[in-house]
Amino acid sequence: MTEIIPRIEYMDTPIAWDDLRFPAQGINPPGQVSDPDLEAATGMLLFDAAATNVIAGVAQMPHSWKEGTVIVPHVHWQKTTSAAGNVLWRFEYDTIVNPGEVSPLTFANQIDATTPVVGTPDNDTAGENLISSFGEVDTTDKIISTCIFWKLSRVGGDAADTYGAAARLVEFDIHYQLDSRGSTAQFVKRG
Repeated sequence: MTEIIPRIEYMDTPIAWDDLRFPAQGINPPGQVSDPDLEAATGMLLFDAAATNVIAGVAQMPHSWKEGTVIVPHVHWQKTTSAAGNVLWRFEYDTIVNPGEVSPLTFANQIDATTPVVGTPDNDTAGENLISSFGEVDTTDKIISTCIFWKLSRVGGDAADTYGAAARLVEFDIHYQLDSRGSTAQFVKRG
């Protein structure tokens, strides 16, 4: 009897996008210096207006990722009051490492965002879903299973952070391009 092995199809065009997702309820901040408050009613994280609250995590690039293409980290968040002002979100990441490479865990790369993307304008409304993007991050020489060590902060009290109440983190995401449903080998894209 002949064994049938499913064929992995690679997409030619158009490029599709997907998210690596880190819902606020799934991030456990205790142990971080100045961790955000946990909102009891929702399980989401509240980032203070007068302090720098920090969370951290690791993202591993999936087998469906189009190797070497940009990634776009961003936050989904809400204001907790109907008031004007910008929130200064900061994304820090370590050198993005391929399997077998060493990560110094210095978080030497930093990108700030203070305004939501065009598709989600800030109308100064409590509970309105906003997205703030950190723009594109280059991953030219990276392959599947690359790890991204990241930190996310609200830099409350900074001159660029003018919103005077807590900001609610809904989710931290990383957009990535994909070119297949997966890989034909376990540890390389095409085997």
